[in-house]
Amino acid sequence: MWLWRNPEIKRYGYRYGILSLLAVFCAGLCFGLAAAAYVSVLCLAGGILFWRATKKRYEALSALSARLDVLLHSQTPLQFTPDEEGELALLSSEIQKLTLRLSEQAWQLERDKEYMKDALADISHQIRTPLTSIRLLLSRLQRTGNGDQEYIREIRCLLTRMEWQVSVLLKISRLESGTVHMEENVLSMEEVVQKAWEPLVIQAELKGLMAQFCVPEEILFYGDGGWTVEAVGNLLKNCAEHLSFGGRLWITASQNPLYTELLVADDGPGIPPEDLPHVFERFYRGAGGNISGNNGEADTGEPRPEGDRDVYGQEEHAGIGLALARQIIREQGGILTVKNRPEGGVEFTIRFYRSGDHGTERV
Repeated sequence: MWLWRNPEIKRYGYRYGILSLLAVFCAGLCFGLAAAAYVSVLCLAGGILFWRATKKRYEALSALSARLDVLLHSQTPLQFTPDEEGELALLSSEIQKLTLRLSEQAWQLERDKEYMKDALADISHQIRTPLTSIRLLLSRLQRTGNGDQEYIREIRCLLTRMEWQVSVLLKISRLESGTVHMEENVLSMEEVVQKAWEPLVIQAELKGLMAQFCVPEEILFYGDGGWTVEAVGNLLKNCAEHLSFGGRLWITASQNPLYTELLVADDGPGIPPEDLPHVFERFYRGAGGNISGNNGEADTGEPRPEGDRDVYGQEEHAGIGLALARQIIREQGGILTVKNRPEGGVEFTIRFYRSGDHGTERV
């Protein structure tokens, strides 16, 4: 009798009962008792059928309401699989779509929350380390009057490192939050490589590096010039900083009907195979220490602070240049990969795939 407690059911029941009595009375008045009995049987049968159909409908609504209540008080998505067609089936289907969308949004929010927590932890750790070193160096300066210039150079190097890390982290945050608008301009790969290499010319001369460029001037593609130069520059810096005196660099560009490709390779020590899958992860510490060994800053010729060894086996602090480079290339629809060369060294590959809307490559 729980259904009878519903005011709507009561209202329809009273109306049906009154109409049934009127129908029986009119049938008996006009056609006799037999007709009245026949009409009363029909009304009773109709009432029973109506009651069963209404009960089934409200049971389905009640079950749907219970599922929604469970959904509101739990994080587990529910599956709505109606057995019959009709309005309730359509309603269940729409609710199913809504719950899936809400679940996806909740998952994304939780993922963003975890990402933000990890990012803040990374930033805190990476900034706290040079600050601690600076504090120790300042303490030494207070205790001794010798070697002041050496300590000052080390402090300046640490401050440069912090400035670069904060700058790159802000750029990565802007890219991942979707607040950066990538322009689509016709770019010359030759000009992009030249602009990316210019800040490294002095460093390359001091280290006696030999760079070989094979970038045809006719190679054009669509992309954002400033951000693309930033990405290519980070790859070149990574290679240049991990080459010993007299090391070699190869920068090669090519184009085919599918994509435009840029290769940046060196003859350095390479990366441990177990760390290759993690090269583009921020602050990843692999078997060799910091996976993204490139800090991306210009070589000032000053001594670097001692720290963990990166994947190239050199004294270096954790870097995020490769993470930024990959994010920039991804935002432009391209891919960035890395592998060890069989003859020694590392090879980075950037590919900008062709779009059907343009006659040239589009990033």
